[in-house]
Amino acid sequence: MAKIENICLEKVVDPDLVLALKRWYQLCGKGGLYRREELGFGPLVGAPEILNGRSSVVATDADDPMNYVFAFFGGDFNVYDDRNFVARHLRDLPDEDITAAIISCYGEAIEARAPLAHRIEGVFDGIDLVYDRIILPTINKAGKIDRLVTLSTEICRK
Repeated sequence: MAKIENICLEKVVDPDLVLALKRWYQLCGKGGLYRREELGFGPLVGAPEILNGRSSVVATDADDPMNYVFAFFGGDFNVYDDRNFVARHLRDLPDEDITAAIISCYGEAIEARAPLAHRIEGVFDGIDLVYDRIILPTINKAGKIDRLVTLSTEICRK
């Protein structure tokens, strides 16, 4: 079973996540919401600390979270044999417990309408893993959360 702990953004210590968070606020201002339809993904793609490595962009504009779609999936994930999750749904993740935990975190970020951080412990594809993740929301013209940019850093693996 996955264990999720909310952590303060100020307590995120991984240098890559700290840099990404700093860059995010440079792009978004203090509100922390990125206006994707106005800005596109250009400034994000131009920030390698955001869209390289253990990152994903999840399209959240479906009613059922199980139907959320991976619009981008970073190249540095190494827990599932099939690493290409692009255009796949959350329901396609192989572990129901982990999927439920991820959906719970995504729901929190959508409700908060602001960046959030979590420490997650669980067994992914038979690997006992602890990692920190930040979730960064984007909004559309209607002001609704339509994408979640997630960045993760591995703490330990057993």
